[in-house]
Amino acid sequence: MDFKTAARFGVYFSKGYAEEIFRLLVNYKDISASEAASRLSLHIQTVQDFLEAMTSLGILSKKEVYEKKRPYFRYSLKKKKISLDIDLASLLEQKQPERKLSKKIRENKDSGARFTTARYDPYFSSVVIWIGEGRDRKERKINLTIPQGKFLFTGNP
Repeated sequence: MDFKTAARFGVYFSKGYAEEIFRLLVNYKDISASEAASRLSLHIQTVQDFLEAMTSLGILSKKEVYEKKRPYFRYSLKKKKISLDIDLASLLEQKQPERKLSKKIRENKDSGARFTTARYDPYFSSVVIWIGEGRDRKERKINLTIPQGKFLFTGNP
């Protein structure tokens, strides 16, 4: 599993109503969003968004059902046990753009200055300097020309 998928899991699992919805899904073989919403006193759109997200993550399955009224979906558990596994070794295999890894910004911690690099080229585009103390502290931004930014970045004229 990648980090984006794990983040989606985390967002939905951290909801206050997630445990209650899963409890309903375990107790009943399948349930509709409106049934779950009425039993939990939640808005139907909240429950439907949660159920759709769990379906897209592969935890639930949904089936379209036709009754007297218009068709609707019923959701059921695909898995009775959910585990979250993230393969950290895959991070080593992912290639990062070299320019991101090769940048060396010359600033010390708490130096009172922040250097901003250009988006695509190896040079500084601006320097922010803080002057003063406490509430009287002011920020001054100095936009650099390309030759100035390249000189500060590489140290070569």
